[in-house]
Amino acid sequence: MQRNSIINPSAPPVEAAMASSEPEPALSVATVYQDPLTRHWATELWERVGRLISGEGVSHQTWKISALADPRVFTDSVRAAAAADVLVVSVRDTGELPVHLYVWIDAWMPRRAGRTGALVALIGVLPQPNAQAGGAHGYLEAVARKAGLDFLPRERKLPEAPSALSSPGKLGRPTSRMIPLAAGGFSNDARASLHWGLNE
Repeated sequence: MQRNSIINPSAPPVEAAMASSEPEPALSVATVYQDPLTRHWATELWERVGRLISGEGVSHQTWKISALADPRVFTDSVRAAAAADVLVVSVRDTGELPVHLYVWIDAWMPRRAGRTGALVALIGVLPQPNAQAGGAHGYLEAVARKAGLDFLPRERKLPEAPSALSSPGKLGRPTSRMIPLAAGGFSNDARASLHWGLNE
């Protein structure tokens, strides 16, 4: 027996009404990091940026690069990266970058379809660079250019003592270059917050 519905057919579904009442975050961020030290750098950055845009909020998802080997994690992270306003890659520039990072970038890049945003590169550099180091900045800059993203690099000196490499408390002050953001892109408020967060 068919029951007549007493719900107004012109009313929006409950799910849609609830979703529309939730405020959109000022920034959606997808972060990948290499190890505890590089995760600390990314966390530090987004704590500063979050304070600058506290009223509007930041939607932030984070993955360890080695975890991208899991197909489910990989799929979720690619989907988030394709839609994010800001992509953060936090790595050490001590040789070849992790292979899962290359695979992840190759997967989300064609799915952005010209979406504007920024690629923030937090790069750990050796106090005395060697022949294997030095490629991370150039590679990530090329990725940003190809994807049509603003490129915001921030170099940090890696600790000299091997035992300090995994200890966030033994970090030196970051070194950075002020890179002007390209015209257009995501909102000017978000752009300004990133500049302040990176150069605080």
